[in-house]
Amino acid sequence: MQHLKLAAALAVFVATPALAAEHATVDYIPRATPPANVPGDMNVTCAATPDFKALAVKCPVIRYQGMTTWVFSYKDNRWSMALVTYDGAGKIVRNTEHKGARYIVNAVSSPKTQMVTISGQDNKVITVPWSEFGK
Repeated sequence: MQHLKLAAALAVFVATPALAAEHATVDYIPRATPPANVPGDMNVTCAATPDFKALAVKCPVIRYQGMTTWVFSYKDNRWSMALVTYDGAGKIVRNTEHKGARYIVNAVSSPKTQMVTISGQDNKVITVPWSEFGK
């Protein structure tokens, strides 16, 4: 019986990395080390709190299917977020604008809905399907 419990635990442990690769995850990267090729009309603006009284030390990024998506603000201060997706070599593969929020504060990925909710200044949010972050 003990061998069956150990085998079951090992199966879960071994399957976990593969399962995690199928989920969009949120990671935090120092704001001071953004990609080298941030589009010219955008800024790395990660707020520490929704009242935007200070910049955060680390920015939430979304990782999915080998891609990393940064959430940038626009230099003209519009109420939009730019979701810029980079491949493993750092090349931009997608750049989309999502209106309704600016200055990322946090991001939460939901396996149940397969969506990422990105919150910004004044608690405004955008919700984006995982498919917009992957290959």
